Amino acid sequence: MLASCTTKRNSQMDVAPVEQDQGLMKINSSDCSGDGASCENETNYTDHGKQSNELGHARISVTGGGNFHQLLAEHTIISEAFLSAATYSWFEKEKDLLSSQLSSLKRIWSQPQWQACLKHLCCHGEFRSAVLKIIKIFEEELSKCREETNMLHQPDQISHSTLMSLVSLIIPPLLKLIRFVHALWTDGAVLRFPEELIEARKMKNVDQILRFRGETLEFLDVWPEELEEGLAQWLQLIRESGYNLLGLCATIKGAFSELLDNSSINNAIMENIRSMEIRHLTKLIDLVIVPFIKHCPHNLWVEWMLKLLLPLFDYCGDVLYYSWFSLVHNGQANVPLFFGYICGSEETVSKMENYLLLDLTRKVSKLLGALASQELNQGVYRAGLVLDMNSASHDFKCTPSTSLVGYILLNDCFTRLSMNLFGWWVDGEAAIDSIPFCHSLVQVAVATNNEKLKRFIKDDMLPAIIRRIYDDLPCAVQKTIRKLSPLMNSINCRKATKDLLVLCQEIYKVYIRCQNLEGEDQDTDNIAYWFDDWLTKQKKELCVKASYAIPDEFPATLWNWEFEEEFQRYLPTYLDVLHEVDTTDCQECCCLDSAKIFENLSLEFRSRHGVRSHTDHVVWMISNLLQRKMPGAYSEQRADRISKWTCELIKSKPYIKLSNGWNNAMNRLKENFVINVDTKPDAIDAVNIFYNSILLLWEPQFHPLIREGQMDVLVEIARQLAFAEERKNYEPLEPDSLDFLDHLQPYAELYIYRKKTESGYFTAIEQVQLHKEFDRYLASGVLDGDICKFSSFQHSFLDCFQGLISPKLLYHVITHPLWFCSLESCESCGSICCRT
Repeated sequence: MLASCTTKRNSQMDVAPVEQDQGLMKINSSDCSGDGASCENETNYTDHGKQSNELGHARISVTGGGNFHQLLAEHTIISEAFLSAATYSWFEKEKDLLSSQLSSLKRIWSQPQWQACLKHLCCHGEFRSAVLKIIKIFEEELSKCREETNMLHQPDQISHSTLMSLVSLIIPPLLKLIRFVHALWTDGAVLRFPEELIEARKMKNVDQILRFRGETLEFLDVWPEELEEGLAQWLQLIRESGYNLLGLCATIKGAFSELLDNSSINNAIMENIRSMEIRHLTKLIDLVIVPFIKHCPHNLWVEWMLKLLLPLFDYCGDVLYYSWFSLVHNGQANVPLFFGYICGSEETVSKMENYLLLDLTRKVSKLLGALASQELNQGVYRAGLVLDMNSASHDFKCTPSTSLVGYILLNDCFTRLSMNLFGWWVDGEAAIDSIPFCHSLVQVAVATNNEKLKRFIKDDMLPAIIRRIYDDLPCAVQKTIRKLSPLMNSINCRKATKDLLVLCQEIYKVYIRCQNLEGEDQDTDNIAYWFDDWLTKQKKELCVKASYAIPDEFPATLWNWEFEEEFQRYLPTYLDVLHEVDTTDCQECCCLDSAKIFENLSLEFRSRHGVRSHTDHVVWMISNLLQRKMPGAYSEQRADRISKWTCELIKSKPYIKLSNGWNNAMNRLKENFVINVDTKPDAIDAVNIFYNSILLLWEPQFHPLIREGQMDVLVEIARQLAFAEERKNYEPLEPDSLDFLDHLQPYAELYIYRKKTESGYFTAIEQVQLHKEFDRYLASGVLDGDICKFSSFQHSFLDCFQGLISPKLLYHVITHPLWFCSLESCESCGSICCRT
């Protein structure tokens, strides 16, 4: 047990009560030395604890829980009373006393002003020391309880009922403290907390914290005494001890239903998880999440698992995706929320960054391995799957009672599965822990016939395995393995390679061999030979791809054969999504609402891409594409309305004439439509087209008296004018390189450019531009005089001219009318020739 501590009082507090407190609380350390403390001493300690507790209650009643100094005094008195009683008495014997003291602490922490004062209290050593010692006492008792579960009950061993009652009192204050400490790393913390707390977030003297053990570089979790920096060390230790206490609570029988509150736990550890520093995130996973996974009863999985795992994997997935991609392809990990919290040389910072990324990957892999344990996935294993797509039951339902892995996978716990989640199996230790999860993933994909999981296994996991086990392949993964070798254990790396080879063979049996021999008898004796032959071919193909020449249109400095291959694998999915968007009615999507978009997806598309909810990444992609399609769809709808209202004005009787006036047409629309025309710009545009383009130009020809016979012509003109006006700003939905991930955009640009060139797109653009220039030239009036001269020729000559002039010459005649005047008919052949 920890010995009780004597703390100094703040000089600003009341002198008389403080002196009395110190007199009561002071304990001679020599009285508690040795193992043979007498019962008399024990009784004295107990009396001392009771007196301190009574004094604490009196102190609270006098101060009334006032300002910061009063709260500090109250907390210190009761904390020391608890530490004294807990240190020098048996828990079981003084259960009521300890419960009373903890209840007093809990009551102090529940006061309204406590949260506001906490940021100042944490800057006082006596407060930090007392809180840490109390948590340490429970941490040690819970550790003993777990270690001695299979032993006979010892006289000084705490009972289950006593432990449950005391731990239930300390957990609420602990969760408040953890929540407070997490808030130090949130945005805006610099403005809300004292500078001392903000500065304590930084990790200094990192060069002395990194140590080599054998051939691997490691980070010292327990800092040497010479590096202890008070508040900074306390922030580190309070998190670790607090996390460990929560994790140990999970091992207590009945803890999830009687001791731990789901909402309180979730709020404390998940509220600011996206602001959490990586070194603390790894502790949270290792000390809290993994024990919760292992010990949570099956009947409470629905209540606990998704609430904990959804935000955790959402954040870890983002961190691992960004950091591993940057490390593998750019050589720098760039761990988020890393810079600014660590001080050291550039080389040391880079090493620490790589270590933290590896450590997070190992802890996430450990969590994945725990999720994939056979005890939590009995349903999948009992299904008797033989890894054969033809024989597996595709009607298998993954529920919490059958498979925890299947349950979280099919409930979109991983918004976007990526090999970065496993760190590309670069680290042997992480790979060994995560491979069981990969096996379970294959099992679930076969059992449920989920297309999304199957595509991930075939298009992402399988190629990644081959890259990882092919040591001589010139790829980014092999380069990264060599770079990080000082941080990894070579024995683990070799074992991971063997395990990955087994996983590769399993995937081959399910998705490659079964498809190649569909409908044929499969000789199981030769499967090993077929696999070796297939794997050899795959390696050769990768070598060929790695040696591809760089396309002439592509910048040589940006070329990466692995990115090109990734783009080609993703392209069919993108084209399918593009087609689905093209057939989707924007009006039915209710302003790009994701739930509405999901409902309007075709069942075939959902099945093909494994889209199970509106939170799927594919739905997000479709939403972005629909946003680009929306202006064009709106333009078409607006043109329809303008055309409809213009036609109504044409047909409206009595017929509207130009002399009737603009307001007359607006009034007519108001009468015929149940709308407020004054707030509809479409109606104004319809009236403008009707007056300025229909009546003004066409009324002399289509007089109201004969308009009835020409009604179809006028209506068609109205439609064409309405659509022509809208088409000026209309942009059709087409592929865009920005729809792809950043590193794939150059390859998407090259693909789109090639397809447009092959289809004659750029030629058509050039022709349209020439037409526009020619129209502008005609509209300028430069040719008006020449046209008049040309029209003076006799019709007989034009009849003769028609059919004799070549298309090329006709072009010159149109563009150069004056040159036409020099043409004459040849007497010998009758063809048109130039007089000059």
